[in-house]
This record gives sequence, structure tokens and C-alpha cells, in this order.
Amino acid sequence: MPVAPEQGFKATEIQLLSFARPHMRGFHFAWASFFCAFVCWFAFAPLMFFVKQDLSLNLSQVFTTNILSVAGTVMCRFAIGPLCDKIGPKICQFSLLSWIVVFTLLGMSVNSYWSLCVVRFFLGFGGAAFVVTQYWTTALFANEIVGTANATTAGWGNLGGGVTQMLMVAVYAFMNQTIGLGQEDSWRMSFLVPAFITGVVALGIITISDDSPRGDLTYLYREGVLARKTATQSARLGMLNLNSWTLGVQYACCFGVELHINNTAALYFATKESFNVGPLDAGVIASLFGWMNLFARSSGGIMSDLGNKFQGMRGRLIAQSVCLIGEGVLLIVFSHQHKISSAIPALVAFS
Repeated sequence: MPVAPEQGFKATEIQLLSFARPHMRGFHFAWASFFCAFVCWFAFAPLMFFVKQDLSLNLSQVFTTNILSVAGTVMCRFAIGPLCDKIGPKICQFSLLSWIVVFTLLGMSVNSYWSLCVVRFFLGFGGAAFVVTQYWTTALFANEIVGTANATTAGWGNLGGGVTQMLMVAVYAFMNQTIGLGQEDSWRMSFLVPAFITGVVALGIITISDDSPRGDLTYLYREGVLARKTATQSARLGMLNLNSWTLGVQYACCFGVELHINNTAALYFATKESFNVGPLDAGVIASLFGWMNLFARSSGGIMSDLGNKFQGMRGRLIAQSVCLIGEGVLLIVFSHQHKISSAIPALVAFS
């Protein structure tokens, strides 16, 4: 693997078919862990049609659980960044995945509106895996390609938000139609699958990956290779940086749309009468939004790296602005669709 010694031996290439340690193994664990976190985080969304019926929820209560899910993510994201500086991305990601495995399994036992609120709030912590993923790939890849590396791991990780729409309805259908369980037992048992997969990935991260090209941060701090950082110092630097807040507002707009769509798309397609779509098909259609992350985020990273190549940081900002404006326009177009034949292409376009 070609590296840049002057940048701390970060990789200067992305070799997708390699699983070599530390660069590409970290790359693949970064996106895979984020992917699993998103699968668990949004596991309730495609099943909400059934959960709503069995727990006797109204639409307002469903939206409240969605809001709590996002609130959990916001809180945890503020905390996890400084922790990455203190203990390293590997331990942070392992801890996050272990946490959401527990609450994914607890999702099987929700029996009221309030218990659903609690479980979805704590499952929302899994969304902080995005922060760890970006920290991890930034530590592994050189400046020339870090935009592409970050965008690819983020995109493939975000793909979990689409895959879970298909995975959970497929598991539900298997439990309900093949095994013969009732509706309520089927959606409850469905949570076993994402919990198991996420647990396996968590064990892989803690046992066979590295924080950086030179080893784990705890080792580098102990040996004096790097100056030790505290979580408080890292948080202060980030909070006092105006650029951080500017990008944060832009990201809130972009990611806010994504969270809303991931949480509500299946229910929206299943309940809008003019679409005439059943709950299982609605989950498959909603998954298209997430599937676009397979290449869309990487395309954004490539645009950013090209902008940086020709105009530096201003080029990256131009690429960011073009994408945000395009997303806003296409979202308005989607909101005016009343036929499923036109709603699907509009969904794909703005995703």
C-alpha cells in the first residue's frame, strides 16, 4: 500500500479489494460498522405499519418516537467526537455497536408507547457511528484522497438505512409466511437478525483492526509518539470553530432530510391512498432512497477532491453548495408527486 510518510504514513490509494491491515481493514470496518449501526437504528421504520397497529399508536406518537430517535443521535454525536481523540475510533465504534445490539434486542420486548420511545431514543446512539467512521478514515488516508475515502465509507455505511427497509420486511415475511408466526411475533423476532450481524462486526473491530497507520491511539499516547488529547480540549476546539458551526448547519439540513425519509418513507408509501402500495412493497420502495448511497456519496467525495485540486477549499465549498441546492429543488419536486410511477423516480433523484 503506497503511503505518505510526511502525513503519518497515511495511504495514498484506496484498494477496494484489499483487506490489508491497517489501512484497508480499517476502511472496510469503518463502513461496515456504520452500515450495521444504520440497519439497527432504522430497523423499526419498515415495520412501523405493524408496530403501530399492535401497540395501538396514533400517527403523532409514531412521529414522536422518530424525533426521539434523532435526539439520541444528536446527543451522542457531540460526545463521541472528543472521545475518539481520547481513546481512539476502534474502542468507540465497538462500544457503540455493543450498545445498539442490546437495544435492538430490547426492541423485541416493547409493549407500550413509552417503552418504544425509550428503546428508539437509545437506539439513536447508533447514528454516532458516522462520526467515528469519518474520524477513522481521516486518520488512515492522505489529504489527496481523504474526501473520496470519507465519502465512500459514509455512503456505503448510509446504505444500511436502505438495506434495513428491505431486510426487515424480508425477515418479517419469512417469520410470518414461512414459519407461520403471527403478525406481532413476526416483527418482534425480526430484530434478532440485525442484532446478530452487528455483534459479529463489533467483535471483528475490537480484535483485528487498528486506530491508525501506526497503531492504536492508546499505544501511541503511552509511548509518547502522539501528544495525549483530552475530550475537553477536543470539544473546546470544535465548539469555538466558526467553520464547524457553518458546516454543521448545512449538514443538519441535508442529513435531517435523510433521517426523516429513512424514518417515514415506508409508512408514507403504505398509507398514501393514491399510491395503492402494501406495507411490504412500501418497504422495498423506501429502500431505494438508501441504496443510492452506494455511489452517490462517493460521487460527492470525488467532486470535492476535484474542487480541491483546482481551487483548494473554495472548490470543495462550491461542490457542497451545488449538491445542497440540487437536493432542495428535487425534494420539492418529490413532495408534489401523487402517483407511485412518478414518486419513485423523484425519490431516487433527490436521494
